[in-house]
Amino acid sequence: MMCHKLIFACFLLLGSLSAHAAPLVQTVPLRDMEAWLVTDHSLPLVTVKMAWRGGTASDPDGKAGLSMMLARLMNEGAGELPAQSFQQAMADNAMSLSFSAGRDDVTGTLRCLSKYKHACFKLLRLALTAPRFDDEAVARMKREQLTAILQAQQSPRSLANEALMAMAFDGHPYGQARNGTEESLAAISAADIRTHYQAMMARNNLHLAVVGDIDRAALRRLMRDIFAQLPPSSRLPKAQQATMRNGPISRHIERAGPQTSIVFAQKGLGHKHPLFFADFVMNSILGGSGFSSRLTEQVREARGLAYSVYSGTSNFGQAAMWNGSVASDNATAQQAMDVIRVEMGRIANEPVSDARLAAAKTYLTGNYALRFDSSAKIAEQLLGVQLNDWPIDYFTTRNANINAVTIDDVQRAAQLLTPDRLLVVSVGGTAIALD
Repeated sequence: MMCHKLIFACFLLLGSLSAHAAPLVQTVPLRDMEAWLVTDHSLPLVTVKMAWRGGTASDPDGKAGLSMMLARLMNEGAGELPAQSFQQAMADNAMSLSFSAGRDDVTGTLRCLSKYKHACFKLLRLALTAPRFDDEAVARMKREQLTAILQAQQSPRSLANEALMAMAFDGHPYGQARNGTEESLAAISAADIRTHYQAMMARNNLHLAVVGDIDRAALRRLMRDIFAQLPPSSRLPKAQQATMRNGPISRHIERAGPQTSIVFAQKGLGHKHPLFFADFVMNSILGGSGFSSRLTEQVREARGLAYSVYSGTSNFGQAAMWNGSVASDNATAQQAMDVIRVEMGRIANEPVSDARLAAAKTYLTGNYALRFDSSAKIAEQLLGVQLNDWPIDYFTTRNANINAVTIDDVQRAAQLLTPDRLLVVSVGGTAIALD
């Protein structure tokens, strides 16, 4: 029944989103840089997505949170404009400019009306080439980041995820908290932030995606006037190779309350693995396609052990992790985890049905159109494909690769699951046993 429901929903999805075809992507080279461009004059908007390799994995020892601090400060004053004046200039030009730090990169997003793009591009140039890092702004962003740390400690899911990363990548920068700690933030100075900015933000470290009411000539001017002003080469140390630990390892964090939040993980398949698309389809069947997944059917619908349960793959620059999560009443948390492990074994040992495979393919290929229904989403996809080091034709070959997956492929990918060697973190009233 679930498969029939999913197929029907996916046909509705395909019909409603047929207009959102894969975008026509142009490459725009300039000197030692290249941008990906999708021109769309239907709306007077321009979106610029940019990323520099580095991210929180590049934070020096004892200064976890440095890249996050850098990202928070990139729109807090530049050139002659202190923070408040810079923010007012953005507001005057209806401009949005934000930055964030992932584990492997620092990303920035500019969105503006095309009629204001020249003024907005000037502000972007100031932000990228002359950030101020004033003491007042640094102190204010430290307070905000410390608040984020304290808030995360009150969230069982956030606490569990942070503990899982520390367990999985013990001794590697992936294992440290992205926001840092109270002690590491205290050790970060404005000079540290400036040094990190100067080392990271260079042309050979840049990925650039632009979408909207802008043509090739205007983009080349943008690249020449802004990004060409950055240093040619990054001075960050080479990224450390990461090796994820094997289980079984279980850690419990006691927390008063009626529920236990559980996160679990094992080594995953990277983007370049020959079974990557088979693994993608397999995981959609197992735990990645919402209410139609086997985990939802068995954990939620058949037994009522949880409201939601999920599994997926997290790909980092130096490692891949298959991971999942569930929250259950303290009295049923162990049973929920046991059912998940049984389902991991079942999909490895029993071939999926033709109907189940067809439903997963229909869902994954039909759902892809949702990623291209706005200029912001298209820019996000363009940047993501670059950061994953996929070819530019990924947008047109992705669905064909999914449709080529066979039942045998799914089972081969599933046989790489190791339910007896999981890393598990639980936060709440029940410790999870892996016997």
